[in-house]
Amino acid sequence: MDRSKWLLRLIWVRVVVFTVFVAVQPSVDMLVLLAAVYALSFCWFAFLRLNQSYLPQAYAQISVDLLLITWMVNRTGGLDSYFSSLYFLEIVMSSILLKHRGAYVTAVAASMLHGVHLDLAHFRVLPSTTVTFPELFTLQYIVGVTIFGFCAVGFLANVLAENWHTSDAALEESTGQVAFLQALTAHIIDSLGSGLVTTDLEGKIFLFNPAAAEISGRSSGEVIGRGIREVFPALPDDAGVGDFEIETPGPEKKGMCLQFSVTPLAMDARGPTGYVWCFDDVTGMREMERQLRGKERMAAIGVMSAGIAHEIRNPLASISGSFGLLQSELNLGAEQKQLVSIIARETERLNQTINDFLLYARPSLPQLKPLRLDIVILDVLKLIENSPDRRSDHKIQIALDPVTIRADASMMRQVVHNLASNAFKAMPESGTLEIALRLTGVRARLEFKDSGIGMTPQDIERLFLPFHSSFRSGTGLGLSIVYQIVTTHHGHIWANSEPGQGTVFNVELPAGSEAGETGEAHDPIDRYDAVPVRYGP
Repeated sequence: MDRSKWLLRLIWVRVVVFTVFVAVQPSVDMLVLLAAVYALSFCWFAFLRLNQSYLPQAYAQISVDLLLITWMVNRTGGLDSYFSSLYFLEIVMSSILLKHRGAYVTAVAASMLHGVHLDLAHFRVLPSTTVTFPELFTLQYIVGVTIFGFCAVGFLANVLAENWHTSDAALEESTGQVAFLQALTAHIIDSLGSGLVTTDLEGKIFLFNPAAAEISGRSSGEVIGRGIREVFPALPDDAGVGDFEIETPGPEKKGMCLQFSVTPLAMDARGPTGYVWCFDDVTGMREMERQLRGKERMAAIGVMSAGIAHEIRNPLASISGSFGLLQSELNLGAEQKQLVSIIARETERLNQTINDFLLYARPSLPQLKPLRLDIVILDVLKLIENSPDRRSDHKIQIALDPVTIRADASMMRQVVHNLASNAFKAMPESGTLEIALRLTGVRARLEFKDSGIGMTPQDIERLFLPFHSSFRSGTGLGLSIVYQIVTTHHGHIWANSEPGQGTVFNVELPAGSEAGETGEAHDPIDRYDAVPVRYGP
């Protein structure tokens, strides 16, 4: 409670009360008294503006008021004056302004002033306007009753004031706690990492926390007052209390998976008044789960494949050796030699497929050494010049930054060769292959972009599974081996594609922490300059 305001109120109460009482019984003395009250009130206003310490001013105002009331009582009939009731008003005001039994002090002071004044006036020591005084015993009885009234009012006013002060302090404390809890709740809601939305029973939004705005890409001011299904159109019509997931476009128009948990919002026992919608972006988690399922599936296939390949390879070697021996002892015609050539070629192709299969099923551990990946790419591009998959109308554009990684050189060559060959097969007639290498933070990003036939989402889902190939001449093991090599090097590989729009393969590998620190040749391809160039047909 601001007690300075009560001092200001006391000044106004004094001015109003004395003005009313003087107007009821005007006289020269009363007009002089009223002028004194106005002058003193002006002084109290000035003191209050200049000095904010209310306690000395409160005692000063109450003391002066008691003297003014006593003088007014003396000039308006003494014992018969009705102005003596102003003592009670002053006692009540002192209980508000002064703590610790201030009303008692004022009541005692008023009693002493009133009693001494009447006694002195009775013995004619002070001038008085009282016409006749009662006998001394009667006068003392009247004064005693009046003093008892003063003290009783002081006691009751003090009790009420103390209760009021206590209630006011408790109210201020409760108000502060409520404000603190409100601020704490607001900070908790704003600090949540999950999106939080509250709606009424019709789905109208009235709370949208910052995490919800960040995940959805919409500001709270944009969605407050709108329906929840306007903000999340992918919500099913039967979406209600419980947990569910939806696929919806994200802030960058990319697919996003949101996991919702909806609970009723109950304010009292009458039932729910709305709903609380908590949601998280689980797109990355679902992608990791998909990759994990792919790895588990491929691991299981690899174990099975190793056994099958081993069982096929031994009989195939016996068949190939026996056929070669039989071929040397027979005199074959031209047509028979052609058939023999087909058998030998297909046997060799089957043997190569089994070798790739075994390489996939039982990969060797990489020999990690500092390696200039940009030079490896240039070296493979030189070797791929005579590849049967590359045609004269195929163009290659490269933009390579000097990047050093810790990797197995032969495995990295195989990754680049397989991805380039796959790109050429996706462009059967003509097209452009763009190869880019750059350093992004602590990761090396390798990108193969072709202008070929593209892939469907179903093809991308099964892209790295063994024996899944979109080309007639492929074995379906090339990308599986690439995937295995990249993951063995603690990297990631993924593809983006649409039918007829080409394909982009992205490979991310940990970059060498000491890139370019050594000058010795770790590989013969170090002799090439690794600068961005255009690599023509």
